[in-house]
Amino acid sequence: MRLFIGIPLPSDYAQIIRKIQEAWKKRLVSQVSWVRPELAHVTFKFLGEVDEEKIPAIVQAMREAARGSFEAQGGAGGFFPPRGGPRVVWVGLRQGREECAEYFEKLDGGLAKAGFLAESKPFCPHLTVARVKAAMRSDDWPGLLVDLKRDWPAFTVSHVVLWQSILKSSGPEYRRVAEVGLEK
Repeated sequence: MRLFIGIPLPSDYAQIIRKIQEAWKKRLVSQVSWVRPELAHVTFKFLGEVDEEKIPAIVQAMREAARGSFEAQGGAGGFFPPRGGPRVVWVGLRQGREECAEYFEKLDGGLAKAGFLAESKPFCPHLTVARVKAAMRSDDWPGLLVDLKRDWPAFTVSHVVLWQSILKSSGPEYRRVAEVGLEK
């Protein structure tokens, strides 16, 4: 099973992302793969291909990392990598970054005990809006960043989800494998 752990987003976010994408699909010349708005989420950890018998250990690590629900809110956007041609277009968190980082640190430690590799890169909570396959310098990348900086609604993060990502020719499909409440 191809698995990842993340935060589901409220439907308001899908609506806003859809509007941004509709506006920018007409403006960008670059080859861009837009994330389906209803699939947008904040990823804590991509686990990759995992045997089904490891799921209880993953869920246990998710539970042990729980420290209580918290408020989150989208903020300014950016690109990965930050310099050169963008490969990923994302929206960061204005609120909830620290709580996400704390959860991630505990989760990553728990998953390492369960046999998963610890992350080597710093954790940057974000939601992916698009993946850029071929960036054109003529595109208005700074304008897109300005458009991503919106009044994103605040929401309560009360649970995290272990998702299975099923790759299809029509795009990925996500299936909830487990859901863990953040309350201790």
